[in-house]
Amino acid sequence: MAAVVPRRNRANRRRAQSFESLVQASLAVIGERGLYETTIEHITEAADVGKGTFYAHFPSKEELIHYLVRRGFDELIAVGHGGGPSGRTAADRLAGLIRAQSRVLGRRRDLVILLHQVRGLLILHPKARQRLRREYQRYVQFLADECRGALQSSRLGPAEARDLACAIAGFVAGTLSFEILVRGGRAAQAPLSEPIRAFAEGVAAHYVPTRGSGNGSRPC
Repeated sequence: MAAVVPRRNRANRRRAQSFESLVQASLAVIGERGLYETTIEHITEAADVGKGTFYAHFPSKEELIHYLVRRGFDELIAVGHGGGPSGRTAADRLAGLIRAQSRVLGRRRDLVILLHQVRGLLILHPKARQRLRREYQRYVQFLADECRGALQSSRLGPAEARDLACAIAGFVAGTLSFEILVRGGRAAQAPLSEPIRAFAEGVAAHYVPTRGSGNGSRPC
């Protein structure tokens, strides 16, 4: 019986290794070719495994995409769960949230391309890909919750927080997409400090009351 356990452990390690090899190969190929042009053959060749190994882990390319999207959002969400938004002012806290998201995507060309192209698929076929859509909704809800924590404003209700979350997601992903475009394919190496600061200060000025605005009106 003792000999069975090491064999199982070795089999589990090999399975885990082949799984991670497929994931990393998928991201590398998507980063090079894009999601639309990537095939299972491209992935298995890059991972140096057979198709049987791919299908042992993922029933289809769509299942793989779902896993990659979920894992990507897990990474983005994880950077925001280090104790809540920190900073002296609402603008500082919001800028910190945006900067953290930009920092992750700024070093992940593959993830920028993946999430950008999957959004296109969801816009074209929203009902056919409900599971993928729920991953984006999960990320937007995370951003909405973080925005409410950062701004600490009674003016930011759930619906407005969701709208702001969509604006932030678009600001980060859209800005980095254009950065990759104008830099000739290279992702940004550092967060875009000044645009982020300007964006955060504008949002904070809109939602957070300033001293002397006791009449409840929003600052101009």
